[in-house]
Amino acid sequence: MNIFILAGEPSGDEYGAKLMKELTTNNPKNTFYGIGGSLMSEQGLNSMVPFQKMSVMGFVEVIKSLFFFISVEKKILAFLKRNKPDKIILIDYPGFNLRLCKKIKAHINTQIIYYISPQIWAWKEKRITTIKKFVDEMIVIFEFEKKWYKSKQLNVNYVGHPFLDIWQPNQNLDSLILNYKIDLDKPILTLFPGSRQQEIDKHLHLFVQAALKIKKAIPNLQILLGLHSGVQLKQKIDQRITIINDEPLKALEIATAAIVSSGTATLQAAIMNTPAVVVYKMNLISWWLTKKLVHVHFASMANIIAKKLVFPELLQNDATINNISNHIIKIINEPAYRKKLLEEIKLIQEKVGKPGASKRAAQYIESV
Repeated sequence: MNIFILAGEPSGDEYGAKLMKELTTNNPKNTFYGIGGSLMSEQGLNSMVPFQKMSVMGFVEVIKSLFFFISVEKKILAFLKRNKPDKIILIDYPGFNLRLCKKIKAHINTQIIYYISPQIWAWKEKRITTIKKFVDEMIVIFEFEKKWYKSKQLNVNYVGHPFLDIWQPNQNLDSLILNYKIDLDKPILTLFPGSRQQEIDKHLHLFVQAALKIKKAIPNLQILLGLHSGVQLKQKIDQRITIINDEPLKALEIATAAIVSSGTATLQAAIMNTPAVVVYKMNLISWWLTKKLVHVHFASMANIIAKKLVFPELLQNDATINNISNHIIKIINEPAYRKKLLEEIKLIQEKVGKPGASKRAAQYIESV
């Protein structure tokens, strides 16, 4: 098959790459076109536009990049009209992908498969009209999403979470520990400020200052900074902090506690059994609009799945050095609190399905 595939953010690049690998394993003659990052490129994709420019989050931030997105949309539509792929796979990234669905169906009659549902159960529920009309197959990664769609008279296919196909417990940790001279007998704090450049710019200074304050209270604390390979550091990092950008998820796995930007990493931390404090700051206008439009009680997917506040959430004005440091010190220094957190994390782990989601998704895509 000739497949057009589009991911617009780092987590989509990870899951898209795994899906492409499974599709190629089943049929080595499959070819891929579209947009993705370095991981999808390793699986044979030549991205039509620079991936980092696609990874924008927030109302105001998207408006600033509006002309870029319009030009990308035109480029994609022109490509699809010329090449008419056998299948189109769109991965999450709803603001762009759902708009693109309408335009595609107006010009070509190619099957559109949506992999990883947009979170319309949290906000913009009216988008389900677009999905019913323009998406041929929806593949979801959370069981509650399948139930939610069914309540809206739409059948979808549930495959489980693809992160379980990427992460293998304790795999190659020895090399990380050796290379970075990490002492597992001392507490480890891992900073995960985000996978988008705008998140790094917004969070990094706050995370670093909070970590250094925590180290004053816990002198033997080791601080690791997990960075996605596609982002750039625009400030000098204190020498007491070890930067890990080759295998950042392993830095999250070995952590005693973590400060994590709200997003995919919150669920990854839960799966890895790492207690975390969730932090997020954004443009003031974007924050105001988010408060008006979002209808779920929690920001992090880990807490949404648990249906309760397992990981503390410090958002916008609550995201201060003192608040962050107080929560992390409590996780590290209070055994009873830490034990309770770990017990609640297990409940989250039970709700994310079993490994093999990427393979199940690939088989489904080939069968429909």
